Amino acid sequence: MEQHLVRLRRRRCERCGSVVPRARLICMPYAGGSATVFRPWREVVPSDIDILAVEYAGHGSRIAEPLIERIDTLGDAIADALQFEAAVPYVMFGHSMGSLVAFELCHALAKRRAPLPILLVVAGHRGPHEPAATAPVHAAPNAQFVAHLRDLGATPPEVLACPELLDLMLPILRNDFHACETYCPPRRPPLPVSIAVYGGLADAETDRDGLLAWKRETSVRHVLRMFPGGHFFIRESAARVVAMLQRDLTDALADRP
Repeated sequence: MEQHLVRLRRRRCERCGSVVPRARLICMPYAGGSATVFRPWREVVPSDIDILAVEYAGHGSRIAEPLIERIDTLGDAIADALQFEAAVPYVMFGHSMGSLVAFELCHALAKRRAPLPILLVVAGHRGPHEPAATAPVHAAPNAQFVAHLRDLGATPPEVLACPELLDLMLPILRNDFHACETYCPPRRPPLPVSIAVYGGLADAETDRDGLLAWKRETSVRHVLRMFPGGHFFIRESAARVVAMLQRDLTDALADRP
């Protein structure tokens, strides 16, 4: 489990030292991202919620490992590694590429008859069966690909300006864009999991109709939340996003049978 999930915070009982979370939040990063992008959430998510973040192979602390170029393979690998405590409910959160990974992870867990999350939160990505609004860029020439990264605003300017850092990051980013742009999930029954969809009001990558398409992927509850900002609204409107996530998590806990 620890190879795939980085524990950003674990709550412990001050009296006995045992782990006593009210819930767990499992986070999946965007293309090129590592588990550390969720580290700031430790300061704003309530202390009775464990925070874990997925570290994809070939990223962050696992940079020496081979990259995985398929979303479904990533979902299966994480599902194989997860260990569950049945008494602890959990929520999945994914942004952009992470939304697809979280979606495939849910299906992989359902196939294994493993405990499912009480809520799936997908952010910054159209429904998995919706066609892309833009042409693929994973195989574009470097100048065009870097220009796209600059427009998205995720990659730090210092990385884009440093040839050595760019040489390190480009294979990872191209791999992740390839995984997303070639992803073609099969038709399957909707998940028996509520889905909350988060989007940026100024996100040129994903429009409202694309976000609403997630409604077809759940047999339970679906809700759409829009926030100020572009594709990386989870940073631009971080406080609002985390506050809404807390509210949606609390509602999901209250809805448990």
